[in-house]
Amino acid sequence: MASAWAERQVRPVTAGGWVLRVIALLVLWAAWALLVGVILLQAGAIGTSASPAVAASAMLVALLPTWFVVRRAPRRWWLMAGSAVVLVALGLGLGTLGGPKLSRMAAVGSALPVATGAQLLTTSSVQNALCLRECSRVIHLYAVPDAGSAQTEVGESLVAAGWTAQDAGGFCRDEFGVAFTDGVDPEVVDPPRAPTGMQLLSITIGECARL
Repeated sequence: MASAWAERQVRPVTAGGWVLRVIALLVLWAAWALLVGVILLQAGAIGTSASPAVAASAMLVALLPTWFVVRRAPRRWWLMAGSAVVLVALGLGLGTLGGPKLSRMAAVGSALPVATGAQLLTTSSVQNALCLRECSRVIHLYAVPDAGSAQTEVGESLVAAGWTAQDAGGFCRDEFGVAFTDGVDPEVVDPPRAPTGMQLLSITIGECARL
């Protein structure tokens, strides 16, 4: 009786059994990644410079159930090492989904230089913390005497303040980006009209890499 029980305990896993285990493991990893993303989002950790490292560390917790899946495999240590690499990569990718928080963008926007004679008409925002299709953005709509001159003046002030000019025409510093739009940005709802003799200029603050 004891020997029969021992034989059942050491019976090798069939190919079909390994397929089912791998599928179950992938489902577990996906569920854990979703949970980690939700927790980071609720905690406000998405969109910070530390979020990739935090997410990667959290994903490594999934190595515990991974060990119970692969421990009977002949090359289990290689499989564990490969799993660790995959989980870290997933965590890094998850951590980079989020851009800067909307409140931080608003703070950056309020500190930007203003062109001579510019009047702030309205401020709009787009909230998308996970940066799936687009990231959160803050848009300042100004009335200016001349849109081209205003862009040049603000751009020069940004460079003087340590921002870096980009080939596409925007400016970046750390993780933040500033971009100009002649007229009204499409995200501004019911924009006010410019005063007589003035032009509209939209200044968008967002994640540098996605503007």
